[in-house]
Amino acid sequence: MTVHTAAESAGAARPDGPPVPVLSIAGLTRRFGSHEVVRSLDLELGGGERVALWGPNGSGKSTVLRCIAGTLLPSEGDVRVCGHEAGSIPARLRVGASLAQERSFDMRLTGRANLLFFARLRYEDGQEAARAVAAIEEELNLGVIAGERINRASSGMIQQIAFARALLGDPELVLLDEPTRSLDVDARGRLWQALERREQTSVVIATHLEEDVNRCDDRVAFPT
Repeated sequence: MTVHTAAESAGAARPDGPPVPVLSIAGLTRRFGSHEVVRSLDLELGGGERVALWGPNGSGKSTVLRCIAGTLLPSEGDVRVCGHEAGSIPARLRVGASLAQERSFDMRLTGRANLLFFARLRYEDGQEAARAVAAIEEELNLGVIAGERINRASSGMIQQIAFARALLGDPELVLLDEPTRSLDVDARGRLWQALERREQTSVVIATHLEEDVNRCDDRVAFPT
């Protein structure tokens, strides 16, 4: 794993013939109007590596995740997933994400129906999609939660459904925004156990909790 900010990355060289990193960020800067939220961030992850974006609310952590997911464009710099430009279809297929302020679920449907919808975007065969949803429900102990309509679910329940969705399709890179903030002890344990079982999955987690940071290989302190 390589982490740099601003001028620290100037002139950095890579050895000949390295494997393509799962995540490569070079000089990422993001502004909203005249307000600079992220400045000249460099970050590189290989398979199975975890990094925590660590800092207070409003420090730019979620902005970085959204630039990786492709829902925000960088003001400057380059973001690639497995060599593909962030936001492109090949990059999106390799990313699973649970981001803050979740708005992509159909509030009238159950968690299970929502997971089936997103699974069909990952799997060509409907039966395969259904099997994947059943497997992740069992792994994360979501039977009761998945049967609830989203508009009747608590924030912690929705958070667990969002984490389950992030794991569908076995993505190479998982993005998690404050994933344990509304979870009880048992649910937090299931989350980290699921990630431990996926040894080759790279993870970027935005958090302000030391407990989450300690689960990662390295941290990037925000503001950078």
